[in-house]
Amino acid sequence: MVDNLEIFEVEVSAPNLVVVPLGSTLQFLYSNVQTESNKVLRLFDTPEIKNVIIDLSRVDYLDSIIIGSIIRLLQRARQTGGQAVFCNACENMQNILKCIKVGSLWPLFETREEAITAITSNS
Repeated sequence: MVDNLEIFEVEVSAPNLVVVPLGSTLQFLYSNVQTESNKVLRLFDTPEIKNVIIDLSRVDYLDSIIIGSIIRLLQRARQTGGQAVFCNACENMQNILKCIKVGSLWPLFETREEAITAITSNS
């Protein structure tokens, strides 16, 4: 199931949740970012969802508000006993992840397929 929201594209394929950020906060209202990130977080309330894959293929920059929303998703996956990873980051996004030290907490894979394979083999 794919849910196309304004700020995140979300694909549910239990036990995985794939979240694709669609831009930085500059493009969206702050209240919409918060509302939408809470909708995505609530998907973890269903027992089928354990893991989250953050697919960065549609962005080359994210600001602190979107990154904060993503970190909440990554933490929720850990809290529910699942795994969290990034994939498809361009060079600029890789540098941002390294700079804010998020890249050392959650692995980054070159492709979505590699991310799914890694999560599946570790489950």
